[in-house]
Amino acid sequence: MSSLHIDPDALDGAGQAMEAVAESFFAAVEGFASSIEGVTEACGADEIGGLIQQAHTEVFEWAKECFQEAAQEIADAGFDVRDFAKQHLDADSAIAQIFTQLNSDLGGGA
Repeated sequence: MSSLHIDPDALDGAGQAMEAVAESFFAAVEGFASSIEGVTEACGADEIGGLIQQAHTEVFEWAKECFQEAAQEIADAGFDVRDFAKQHLDADSAIAQIFTQLNSDLGGGA
């Protein structure tokens, strides 16, 4: 059986990196949205252009929502990884306190 080693600092760092990726993704989506929004003006003012513009807008809004949800999922996962690291440190501290108290109760010297 292999031993399990958890590095809370590395987990926290990984969570922070995931959150940074999510922020970059959010910024990229917003930048992309800004550049795409001007494209609809190229569709023209006639009836066919209006239909193309409407379809473009609907598809783009759907895609933008999907991208934003993906970025939010990445951010949430980063938060979860960081929370796991904190929970692990908290559990280690609680266990250390229990052993310290047990050692004291059994008359051990510290």
